[in-house]
Amino acid sequence: MNADDADTSRDTYWRRNMLLLTLDSMFFMTAISLSDVSILSIFIVKATGSTFLAGLLQMVRVTGFFFPQLLSINIGSEPYKKRVFIKWTTIGRCCLSFAVFGAFFVEEIAFVVLTFFIAFSLFPLFDGFTVVPWLEFVVKSIPQKKRGSFFGLSQGLGAIGMIVSGYLVTQILNESTWRFPQNYGLLVFIELLLMMVGLVFLISLQETADKLAVVRVSLLDRLKGIPRIIQNSVIVRKLIFIQVLYSCYSISTPFYSLFAISHLRAPDELVGYFLMYQMVGRLVASYPWARLGNKGLNKWILQLSGIMLLISLLLALVLGTSFNDIQGSTAPMLFGMFFLYGAGVSGIFLGFNTYVMELADHNTRPILLGTMNALNIVTSILPVLGGIIIESLPYELLFLTSIIPISCSLVLTHKLPQRFE
Repeated sequence: MNADDADTSRDTYWRRNMLLLTLDSMFFMTAISLSDVSILSIFIVKATGSTFLAGLLQMVRVTGFFFPQLLSINIGSEPYKKRVFIKWTTIGRCCLSFAVFGAFFVEEIAFVVLTFFIAFSLFPLFDGFTVVPWLEFVVKSIPQKKRGSFFGLSQGLGAIGMIVSGYLVTQILNESTWRFPQNYGLLVFIELLLMMVGLVFLISLQETADKLAVVRVSLLDRLKGIPRIIQNSVIVRKLIFIQVLYSCYSISTPFYSLFAISHLRAPDELVGYFLMYQMVGRLVASYPWARLGNKGLNKWILQLSGIMLLISLLLALVLGTSFNDIQGSTAPMLFGMFFLYGAGVSGIFLGFNTYVMELADHNTRPILLGTMNALNIVTSILPVLGGIIIESLPYELLFLTSIIPISCSLVLTHKLPQRFE
């Protein structure tokens, strides 16, 4: 199966659309980093003292984001994709205002936490409905040989914005003018503003109707057909299993910053620098990811990003077993841990999506994208498991629960085919 078996479905305005999509991605990635899982985890722990609630919020975010993608698999039969993701992304981005309101106008900290839970449950839920139509729009708007450049450039520019965000986080959390929880509310307010700027770029996109004839099938029938698609493809089955194993990094990585602050006794303001090094990793990795993506070497992206995640986790394990505070020798290892984590996660996202884009045809692609992304719901409980582990057990065990499945996934990824003819 080939994702580009019909050039007639591609938007003739691809250069203009590629620019607009890149600009929105840059603003979106910059904005979303201001509510990075590490930042929200520290906010929840400071407000409630519970790592379990920190993990629970991450589980809700992941579940809310991926479940709607399963309900979007029928998007292939829609001639226009833009109006679908514009509607949902507008609603989702507006939901962030709940957290802003809570931080600035609610005095009881329990209710402030509740507003954050509401905002960061609804935002990913509505944003999840945009993913499949957005990816389908990318496929129809940008030629296959340019998609690696698009994703790489988006990741690179987004990473630059995230580095700026990291500095901003450091200043706001270290600024005495903004007290807790208003300092976290200010971060969400800036995030909301940046996302609204990106929305302008999305609205400016141009789209022509799909010219491929697609048989209209009900969502229920599409859902019933998913097991058959999986059963008929050995590659899809392997890819799903590999994806589940790779997802196990989320047991421990949401607690990287908390590990640095609670175990290595790093000051709170270093959270911004942790985010910056994570985004530098994304920036540095964006060029090789783009080159490999343009050449269709998506398997290499998965392998290299998996290796980076593994090394990051091994560094965390060494720090956890050998040190209990920040020292001159630990700082490079700590920053390297965040650097490799950022580079690895960006490659995982790009590698799986571009692999499926090349693997599947026009009819099957939305179903596979939605199904494989929705499988992350199964692993969404992993951050909660991580929160439970570190409430009573050492960090070393936490990191091992990610290292083992990541190592297994690398072995299985090696057996995937590289190209599809």
